[in-house]
Amino acid sequence: MCWPGPAPKSCLRGFFAQGWCLGSSGAMACRVTSKASGVVNAPVLVTPSGVPKEQLQEEDLFLLAAGSGELLKLPTKSAPKAARLTVSRAAKVSDSAAVFQAVFERRSDVTAICHIHSVPAIVAAENKEVLRIRDSEMIKGLGVSGDGVLVVPIIDNKATEPDLVPDLIRALQRYPSCPAVLVRDHGAYVFGSSAEKAKIATECLGFLLDLEIRRSREEVVEAPRKRLRRGPAVVLLDVEGTTTPISFVKEKLFPYAATAVDSWIQTANLADVAKEFEKQCKEDQVPFIWSKEEVLRLTKEWIAKDRKVPALKDLQGKLWKAGYEKGELKGEMFEDTPEAMAAWVAAGKRVAIFSSGSREAQRLIYQYSDKGDLTSYLSAYFDPKSAQASKQEAKAYEEIALSMGINPSEGLFCTDVLGEAQAARKAGWQAVLLKRPGNAPLPESHGFREATSLLDV
Repeated sequence: MCWPGPAPKSCLRGFFAQGWCLGSSGAMACRVTSKASGVVNAPVLVTPSGVPKEQLQEEDLFLLAAGSGELLKLPTKSAPKAARLTVSRAAKVSDSAAVFQAVFERRSDVTAICHIHSVPAIVAAENKEVLRIRDSEMIKGLGVSGDGVLVVPIIDNKATEPDLVPDLIRALQRYPSCPAVLVRDHGAYVFGSSAEKAKIATECLGFLLDLEIRRSREEVVEAPRKRLRRGPAVVLLDVEGTTTPISFVKEKLFPYAATAVDSWIQTANLADVAKEFEKQCKEDQVPFIWSKEEVLRLTKEWIAKDRKVPALKDLQGKLWKAGYEKGELKGEMFEDTPEAMAAWVAAGKRVAIFSSGSREAQRLIYQYSDKGDLTSYLSAYFDPKSAQASKQEAKAYEEIALSMGINPSEGLFCTDVLGEAQAARKAGWQAVLLKRPGNAPLPESHGFREATSLLDV
């Protein structure tokens, strides 16, 4: 069994010395892991309420059951009287326990949580929804790579800490890997894979928050501006899973085309479409019968198989065009997509799209988006046909760089597919992998920088 009993005492006494746990504020929780319980079912040690943290003893801790929060152990009386608090003073578990349990239930990677009340945490949370910090060595202490971005969501304060739980859960759902959460006019909850790492993360976050405040006061903004200016000349974006939720493509666009083709095919001139279908069938080495029924059958079959072939993509583009123009379709965008595009264009960068969908289909999804017409931000659209290769071939990215008039090293490609990132890197491009809701999980140690938002790339 891993017994973290001494950790809360030493951590919170240290935080008290920093001015982060004054009065009786502040709290900490640690999972008590063992081979039998594992991590998920491990009971939780929680500090008491109303106890000055500079006086805290190991014997003052409560032990709670995982999930239910059932009390398993009261503070003991075994310590010498002079070295412990009386049980009557420590008879109430911290109000933070509900927040701790909510985090533990949703984050199996977290085994310890520190809760502090510091001035920098409160000031840094003002007028923000999310705190983002880059270009600082200390972000490594919170598990972020040196070239990455520290992302800390911010939620509103409530009358009691249990009331924070719904907003906290929403923040964890939106930022599933965040190392901390700030609460306006309250403080911070900081996570770690061990008590020691939670302590380190809290101290590093304290440093970063203090630095943010000092920079804000001194209006030191030139460093991030310089970083933006010296970035890539072209930002190339994938669509599905990058700017747009996969669910929109799979659950709305594809079904729409599969249904709309039934009526479309009754009046359409099939000459060009059938010619492209016949060409694809020859590549597949299967027979093709020149008829409406054959085109209809293959359309539905290829959509069901999510085939990324030009014949299907061109036809889907025609069907979607009619849907967008009728108001039956509206392209769904992640919240950060238009903001990121606007920021890149304002910084003098060009933004382009590379998707397996036809260029016409790409233009439509941004023209008729639920965030308004975004086409003014876009300089070019590329599909496998115009790039002369698939998205998982380096040649495609070489051709795109040539078309955009840049060296490949001046381009940044954002995608959710590892094979595409590898192909772009092989061609000399920089690449970032997006971790979005609904995206397929990425393998470990893939060697690429990750981001959960386009604002972080």
